[in-house]
Amino acid sequence: MLVPLANWHNPAKRRLEAIRAIHERDGAGLLELLQAYLVLKGRKRATLSLRTLENYRLAVRDFLAWAWSESHSLDILKTSADDLDRYIAHLQLEGGNLEGSDGLKLKPGSIATYVAGVRAFYRALEWAGVAQLPQVTAPRDPTPPEERRPALPPDLYKKLLEHLSASSPQARRDRLAVRLMAEAGLRISEAIHLRVEDLSLAERLLVVRAGKGGKQRSVPLSKALAQELEGWLKLRLAHVAAGEKAVLINLGGRKASGQAMTDKSLRKILNRHYRELGFPERYYGAHMLRHTAGTRFYKKSRDLHATARLLGHTNVNTSALYAKMDLEGLFEVVDQLDQDELP
Repeated sequence: MLVPLANWHNPAKRRLEAIRAIHERDGAGLLELLQAYLVLKGRKRATLSLRTLENYRLAVRDFLAWAWSESHSLDILKTSADDLDRYIAHLQLEGGNLEGSDGLKLKPGSIATYVAGVRAFYRALEWAGVAQLPQVTAPRDPTPPEERRPALPPDLYKKLLEHLSASSPQARRDRLAVRLMAEAGLRISEAIHLRVEDLSLAERLLVVRAGKGGKQRSVPLSKALAQELEGWLKLRLAHVAAGEKAVLINLGGRKASGQAMTDKSLRKILNRHYRELGFPERYYGAHMLRHTAGTRFYKKSRDLHATARLLGHTNVNTSALYAKMDLEGLFEVVDQLDQDELP
């Protein structure tokens, strides 16, 4: 759980410390201010995910590297909307500014994340009473969401499950992780934070305690997935560290063996499986599996409200994306056209 940092509680000291950090180019101090603001004043406050915090910290580190470079030497306290527009143009044309960026141009989605992080940084400076938030927006991505973030086609999903059908503990854990996301619709953060007490297999239910925005929801499980969970829980007992409550745990001889998996480790494992299967890169990533669940839910129900309920969407319009991801349905349409037009 994120906790506010005590150094920034006093408004007068907060202002002086922010000014000091800027004048001394103390990036670590400014990142502390960012975290304190997000935890105390941000929309999600202490329920802010660690991943979001790390993304924002990366964005601010990159912005400070650009602003404090010899070619710019920007006054952070007097940054204008035009200055931030120049920063965005730099990201579009030359890429990131941190060591290791290698001049790779950023995709629109990454630029949007960087802009969100910089906006949060200036809200923190505004909270400290030392600067104002310039008005700036990220450039729109011309590629529609269903093309940027596709669902895994049924034949590839079947191939993935077959690839993970071995009896080894690693294969069984990885297969379960995939099914929790692609069939129960869990986000990766929800999967790795799922605890044993969140499962009620007799009822075929699991409870997501802290979904996006801190929301809780109950998720019904298919009979097959409930059975796989039951089998994994028995196998897990032979590998779990004392006191560990997470359903998905690390396996192997490292220090973290038996402890909860991290977001980073699970993503790395999933991408390794995709590479081994020769999947196109558009189908890499963990969130693609949740999109697979959304597409499956919608195709079976043709009910956006049911899809929204299963995925934990507050707005049913968010779930409308999955109707557009149904590539299998589109293939059925074009194949029917072939049949109609053949002599």
